[in-house]
Amino acid sequence: MHPVICDSTGIVSFASDIQPIMNAQCGTNNSSCHINPSADGGCGLANYTDMLDYLVTPAKDIKFMKTVNHDPSISATLYMPKLPLPKIDDCSIQKLQAWINDGKLNN
Repeated sequence: MHPVICDSTGIVSFASDIQPIMNAQCGTNNSSCHINPSADGGCGLANYTDMLDYLVTPAKDIKFMKTVNHDPSISATLYMPKLPLPKIDDCSIQKLQAWINDGKLNN
């Protein structure tokens, strides 16, 4: 079996890369956890404006990445997706981190 190649070195696009991850993993394309800021998840991740409203500080960026990485330094109750679901795949996590590092562009 060949390893999966993940290209997160170029410009990561919100529309082409990030939004599909949010739709597939965070319930933003239906009435699930993060469809809007008042949904069960407590923060909206369904569109660029909601994402930017949530990721307003470097501390929020770090917390967000820890939750999607299922980082053991935080409570497992904060993990996204919630357990027992597995964490988001590594390629998607790399793209999320690259998008944040590049300034969270609306592209």
